[in-house]
Amino acid sequence: MANAGDDDRLGQDIARVGRIIAQIVAPTTFIASLLMYIGNIRLNTMYTELGVNTSMLSFTFQEYVMRSVQVADEPLAVALIVLLLAPFVHGMLIRFITWHRAALTRTVWVLVTLGAVSLVVALVAIADHWPRSSNPPPFAKPLFLSLGAILLVYSLYLYATLSSGLVISSAGQIVQRTALVALLLLPTLWYMDDRARTMGKADAKAIREQPEQKLVAVVVYAQQRLNLYAPGIKEASLRDPNAEFPYQYTGLRLLIESNQQYFVVPYCWGTAPDARAIALPTDGSIRLETVKVAKKPSCSRGRR
Repeated sequence: MANAGDDDRLGQDIARVGRIIAQIVAPTTFIASLLMYIGNIRLNTMYTELGVNTSMLSFTFQEYVMRSVQVADEPLAVALIVLLLAPFVHGMLIRFITWHRAALTRTVWVLVTLGAVSLVVALVAIADHWPRSSNPPPFAKPLFLSLGAILLVYSLYLYATLSSGLVISSAGQIVQRTALVALLLLPTLWYMDDRARTMGKADAKAIREQPEQKLVAVVVYAQQRLNLYAPGIKEASLRDPNAEFPYQYTGLRLLIESNQQYFVVPYCWGTAPDARAIALPTDGSIRLETVKVAKKPSCSRGRR
């Protein structure tokens, strides 16, 4: 039978794995890459939903980080708590089985049953065979998939080490526990990816439904006629013949300034079925002025 003291070193093995990984990939590099990836998913999803070709946009690292923190904070906090509690739960379970040897088989069968049920639930959710009346939450697929795999692997580990008396080398223990950590972190990344897409769609929906609260109104002055035709846009020619920007366009809101371009949308862009974002150059031929709209414009509802 394995020594309980050896199994209590799970926390030390996890720390050792962390040091090995840190020698391969610097923690700051990994965190920066993760934040950029999550921020990229959220921003690209949002602007794709808003009808903007994301290849025309260019974001800074700070913009990616600001959009990713809200996505990653909850999943990473849960994963960290689980990692911190794992050594204590493992040690308590080993002590219980050591004191009550007859409980080993029952404990293993309970873990195997829970793991199998979790995997079945995960497969049902992934195959979209979940009852429509009770749609699973976004974290259901990665949670049950990770939980099922962890319980099955852990039950086999308990049975092999405590029942058959199989002695696993230190390197083998590190590999097993690294696999358990990976089974926890990979679904966490999966959930963050899904959460970033969900939040990106929610951001786009909020902008479409409440543009007067999310976007600033602007007046566009142009050196040449822009021929902007969309619900809510009004074109006017200035009376001064010597005006540098003789054409004026109102009824617009600034969506974003990126990659040396202004992306503007008409007031009624959220309700008009044919309205699209408009890209204007920032090369000096266009001048933008922000304005405060005292009255909310009336827009007819159209089918999208």
